[in-house]
Amino acid sequence: MTTARSADDRPATRGPAPDTVVTELEPILPLVARHAGWTNQHRRPHPEVFEALAAAGLLRLIAPGHYGGRGGGPAAFLTMVETLARVDGSAAWTAMTINEEIGIASSYLPPASMTELLRDEPEIIIAGSGVAVGRAAPVDGGWRLDGRWGFVSGVPVADRVVLAARVTGPDPDPSTEAGPGRARRLCFALVPAVDLVIEDTWHTAGLRGTGSNDVVADGVFVPDRWAGVTEFGAPAVPDTPYYRLPSGLRFPWPKVGVAVGLARAAIEHFDALARSKKPSFLPELLAQRPSAQAAAARAEALTGSGRAWVLSVMAELWQAAADPEPIDPTLHARGRLAASYAVDSVIAAVDGLASAAGTTASKLDGPWPRLQADVRSVGQHFMVGPQQMQTAGRVLLGQPADDPAF
Repeated sequence: MTTARSADDRPATRGPAPDTVVTELEPILPLVARHAGWTNQHRRPHPEVFEALAAAGLLRLIAPGHYGGRGGGPAAFLTMVETLARVDGSAAWTAMTINEEIGIASSYLPPASMTELLRDEPEIIIAGSGVAVGRAAPVDGGWRLDGRWGFVSGVPVADRVVLAARVTGPDPDPSTEAGPGRARRLCFALVPAVDLVIEDTWHTAGLRGTGSNDVVADGVFVPDRWAGVTEFGAPAVPDTPYYRLPSGLRFPWPKVGVAVGLARAAIEHFDALARSKKPSFLPELLAQRPSAQAAAARAEALTGSGRAWVLSVMAELWQAAADPEPIDPTLHARGRLAASYAVDSVIAAVDGLASAAGTTASKLDGPWPRLQADVRSVGQHFMVGPQQMQTAGRVLLGQPADDPAF
């Protein structure tokens, strides 16, 4: 059965302000810093870090307030991941995706189930994948789930995993397909992590500590109460501004927070280096060289301007989402464009600083290889990749988006 939309009929509440989120993070940041090396070495999130984040309520930041989440808005969410990324990009990415996955579960599962879950387990950690590469077949009392999902960030520390799947039957009907690889009906299933096989497939240079492994479901039974079935392209269940945004606008801008946090870390490292390093065969400090000064200025401008534009467009989108009418395609395109452009700008900022740092940036025991690899990995995500700028350009010129998530 398709889950009906649920309106929040309680008095309107505001989610936490960005400053509040920073205050809540401050006592956790030393723990993040202490375990950053372990996280990178072991290619997985550190349990203590995510237990602390969950206890502070920072892993249900964007879950609906009337479900027991915190109903946070874009500025608070972006600020949270940015603050974490200044300390550890992998921790920031993982915290971001865990919040996004609880958002996916809240988007489509029965409201009563999610409300009960967040009431009884407020510190639950949910990983997952919203890419419908699996199969869900109806059985008595629920669904049989099969498939393999990749890039499931945070799954090594997850209690449950939300997975998107195509609804199928014993004899799949071609009419249920909306197009190549896209099903008309989707099932979002929330599964205990212990019911899945986690395969150690995450061997990367960037964002190594996210533990973004593959998960496999082999005939896993999912009760009806932990599954939400929806039509392809249907709106999310909660009727709140965040969940009125189309899915293509819920996921790009948090990545900007990770990228900007990494750039801020690079700017801080470069500042300390420039004030102390004398390049070989030169009498002055690196900070006195015009090339270093230009790199520092350009990095600051690229990072700050990209972030500011994203927040400006997101404020417009947030205001538009207060109205149940669909988001204007031009505004949607500007939102996608702002996020992709900001990430692209940040990558240029970090690379420019690394170049100006000289051979110091090549040392494996220094911060630069990891910062560069992490920020480039952010830019490789589909939702903020260069192709998104092309999509936005098509829409701004009055052409079809050619993107099912638009």
